[in-house]
Amino acid sequence: MRLINKLVDGRPARRYNRIKHNPIKKWERSVKVTQLIGALCEGRTKVVLISDRMVTAADFTLGFEHEPKFTMMSPFALVLSAGTIHEPELLEDASANITGVGIASMRQTAESISESYRKIRKKRVEDEILSCYGLSSFDDFYQKQRLLHEDTNMRILNDIENYGSPENGGLGAQFIVGGVDHKKAHVYAIGDPGTYRSYDSLGYCCLGIGSRHAEPVFAFFQFKPSLKVSETLQIAYAAKKRAEMAGGVGKETDAWIVTEEGSYEITRETIDKLEDFYQKKEGVSQLWPGLEIKTRRLMYPPKQAAITKKEARVTQRKKATH
Repeated sequence: MRLINKLVDGRPARRYNRIKHNPIKKWERSVKVTQLIGALCEGRTKVVLISDRMVTAADFTLGFEHEPKFTMMSPFALVLSAGTIHEPELLEDASANITGVGIASMRQTAESISESYRKIRKKRVEDEILSCYGLSSFDDFYQKQRLLHEDTNMRILNDIENYGSPENGGLGAQFIVGGVDHKKAHVYAIGDPGTYRSYDSLGYCCLGIGSRHAEPVFAFFQFKPSLKVSETLQIAYAAKKRAEMAGGVGKETDAWIVTEEGSYEITRETIDKLEDFYQKKEGVSQLWPGLEIKTRRLMYPPKQAAITKKEARVTQRKKATH
């Protein structure tokens, strides 16, 4: 049987040709029970992001509405999360990696998240798979691979290949990264095994179990990145509502807009208006030309903390004066 090479943790490993590696199919197998949507608008100068709030057990025995699934990586970059909720350090590590470089570009942000993803995944594979075969690390595996029996090699490589979903003990996480740099908006998708893809050319991205229902909505409305924010928001909202046809997509909806001025949360009042319009079935076939969007500006945590400290110093000085 002919042996071929495969990249495992970024390095070539011997593997047998009857196990075919396809990263696209791997993403499809690890689709998460939620729905995330990102869409560019206003000539690719702004980005609209939408997410549900559903948290679901891997075996579908438990599901409930939770908190908004977003993280601010910078004043101009938001990350929507799908999949496991057991890896909070992934985004924390990625944020720490780009701290101190000024305002990171969207590509730098996506690369940082991907790097953090790969590091955590590598450690988990070493602890949960390689250790079961008496191997301490990938380096140990590469050194001893030729000494291992064929069946053992096959099992190890197959376990690594399938390590991409919570039910298999995998990392089970996917992200949409949306934001603006240099007056241009960007949308990236990040998934197992820690790779990122740009959707700037297409202009939108749908991740989650309801994507096959959501994507045709963009085609129906002939979506283009040149559309206005209000039009793009309505299309993305309709796509999310259609995605609810799939099990595991929550009814609650959160939405954000990122511009060159900063990041904004769409108010509940506006979301309720979109819901009312959609429930009248008008939102399925046409857009609401007079939609008024109300937003609330999001404060980036470090800036907010700095303001709080400044206010505290002012208060202390006032007390000292009195």
